Amino acid sequence: MVTTYDLPLDENLMDMNGLKPDLANTHDMHGISIEVDGRKAWAFYTDDGDTARVVSEGERRQGMMIATRTEDLYEVADCLVHFLATARKSWVVFSIDIGRFVRDYDPITLMRLTLDAPKAYDHGAAPLSKENKKAALRLFSEYYDESILQSIMRLRRFRGEGKYQTYLVDGGFAITRLEGDTGLIYDIYVTPSKQGQGLGFELMKCALTSLAGKVSSVYLHTSYPRARRLYEKFGFKAVYSQLGIRLDEIALTPPSAR
Repeated sequence: MVTTYDLPLDENLMDMNGLKPDLANTHDMHGISIEVDGRKAWAFYTDDGDTARVVSEGERRQGMMIATRTEDLYEVADCLVHFLATARKSWVVFSIDIGRFVRDYDPITLMRLTLDAPKAYDHGAAPLSKENKKAALRLFSEYYDESILQSIMRLRRFRGEGKYQTYLVDGGFAITRLEGDTGLIYDIYVTPSKQGQGLGFELMKCALTSLAGKVSSVYLHTSYPRARRLYEKFGFKAVYSQLGIRLDEIALTPPSAR
């Protein structure tokens, strides 16, 4: 593990675009270094709970890859994906310009949608409580493909951080997160046997109501056109796309770098 402070600035280093690396505002990034044929290469990412982000875009910059030769970036990207899978991350998200280095993983396109000034709605969802906690844990276990014990630990983390709120209907849940003046619809899930009954619409109304009056805007990510159509009914608009790799589906064979 390394940070950007460990980079040898006296060497001729380049980023993904062949430019001198811009290290401004990178102190909160995590990183790894590898050696390729006697040369060093580095990959840095931002930790976001179950997700790691390697995003190089302007104000959204949340990661970078650095080497002395462009071809080494393929090796360090390969090692980073395996490292994050071993670290039990669920997803790694890359900006589009980095996609060429991870194309062998067939990343899916994730659309970011935003909504200004969320408003409140009448809805039938309930906040997490002692009465519905067991139902929440069963749904977590199903959605996140984990044991009940792991779901208990996840729920404890959500509660401990204080930024998350969980709401339930019979057969589904929504999780929101506060990020200063911005809200994130972290996850929405409806169990397959309950889909097609309008529960997703009900959970969206609940999620937006929980954020109304607290934030100036809300965002979410999706890779599903059907879900996007639902979100657009509430006024969400797509602003950009990124690439995601589901890490718990990666076979942990040794990476190619030596």
